[in-house]
Amino acid sequence: MSAKYGAAGARGEARAGFPHVRRALDALATARARGATEEQARLDALLTVMSTLQDTELLYTAGPIGLRQVQAGARAVLEAGGTAREAGATALAALDADLHTRAWSPRGSAGLLAGALFLDSLPVTARARAA
Repeated sequence: MSAKYGAAGARGEARAGFPHVRRALDALATARARGATEEQARLDALLTVMSTLQDTELLYTAGPIGLRQVQAGARAVLEAGGTAREAGATALAALDADLHTRAWSPRGSAGLLAGALFLDSLPVTARARAA
């Protein structure tokens, strides 16, 4: 997918210093500061990654048009205030239903969220060294 569509893929993400992991960590902190539950904060972090990542799994299964559709759906949830807001939760339900109907899975985004959650679980001093 990297060669076919010019997506950075996992290697490109690593070479760039995992910018989407950093964005996910920022999104976690922002959502928590706004009073979101942990589940909502994690969903917002995932959606933050989904909104911009050239997810090669989605490129493979959905093509470039499908990827852009998923990115727009993730942005719509965030622009509606995130999952802690009623409008955001409604937008998330619509995005989730669409993903299930089409059998599309943002696995690349999920992997980067997992990396962010791992770093988030480290003590602050270890996390600072990892960044």
